[in-house]
Amino acid sequence: MGRIGDWINRQRHNRGYGVQSPSSFFFVTQVLKERLPYYAYPILEEIAKEEKNSAKRLKELFRITNHHNPANCIAIGSLSAACAMATAKPSADKHCFADKQPGRLASTLLASHDCPIKEGNPLELLKSTLKETGEVSMLYIGNIPQRAELLEEALPYTNKKSIIVIEGIHDDEETKAWWQTVVDNPATVVTYDLYSIGLLLFDNERIKQHYTLKR
Repeated sequence: MGRIGDWINRQRHNRGYGVQSPSSFFFVTQVLKERLPYYAYPILEEIAKEEKNSAKRLKELFRITNHHNPANCIAIGSLSAACAMATAKPSADKHCFADKQPGRLASTLLASHDCPIKEGNPLELLKSTLKETGEVSMLYIGNIPQRAELLEEALPYTNKKSIIVIEGIHDDEETKAWWQTVVDNPATVVTYDLYSIGLLLFDNERIKQHYTLKR
């Protein structure tokens, strides 16, 4: 799809136009594009500064997690994403894999939400964690080289309630081509392209559909 076609699709879907599924319409208009303030936004803004991430993305991830209400949250390669997910769902079984130490705010928040940080090979850590959890409830894959391998490992553990978030889907032409294969995969039933991140849902009772939203 060319840039003009991509822009048109994003404009149409941004406010729910062309989104015929009631559940998808609600998700787009009341979760992804929600404008009301949340109690967690100030601390997420501070963490975004500390971890050099996008506050908009963290707030968006907070809303997605809050709406999805996952039993377990796994964040790979993004300490700030782990913070957003832990803040939205403190009672979830939380896992964070990172190759660096968090800043003071992120460290304090993750510790207070019982979210330990593990260092090591992310693929091996994911394998052992999935054997423990038995399923993917919510998984965030950061902008790291092993994105494709991590997703392949996670897919067999998904179910109709699973959601996977992938960062950096438009980083370069190779990544964009890979993202298109993810969208086309029959296992990914409903997909959302939010430009900076992609969302994968796996409810096989729904019709396969892809949505592109405004950047």
